[in-house]
Amino acid sequence: MKAPGFLVSLFESHQSDLRRLIAHKFKKTPQDAEDIIQDAFHNILHIENPETIENPKAYLYQTAANLALNRIRKNRNHQHYLAAQDAEETYDLCPERSVFARKDLERLERALEALPEKYRRTFLLSRVQEKSYREISEMLNIPESTIEKHIIKTLKYLREVLAEKQS
Repeated sequence: MKAPGFLVSLFESHQSDLRRLIAHKFKKTPQDAEDIIQDAFHNILHIENPETIENPKAYLYQTAANLALNRIRKNRNHQHYLAAQDAEETYDLCPERSVFARKDLERLERALEALPEKYRRTFLLSRVQEKSYREISEMLNIPESTIEKHIIKTLKYLREVLAEKQS
């Protein structure tokens, strides 16, 4: 894909200022800031008609800011996950708790087996194989919106099944 001339100009005109802004505002290393800027331009390159963007500079800066925030959120979630894992490892797993956990897993497996194949398949591809909705859509030759609906229905069903235990 060849970049339109105005995008090349946009990149050359704003790359260094944007890198400094991202590094300063979001406390990112120069390398992280560079990665974010490249991702922002990559996103713009994949817009069907980028020349129709009303204010390309503002769009670029907003895209980069959104990507930086997404990285911060992802990092924060990852840190919370690691902390939870550490806390769980220090917690003694008593035999009784192990039995309950095994029963919960068995209930979850039965619930997944009871699902229609199309829901189970999209859910497992998404959650177990960590495929994106786009990847699943291409694999199964169905729209991404259908994948999203399958996942939503599956999660709702699983919540209901697992909530029955607590009732």
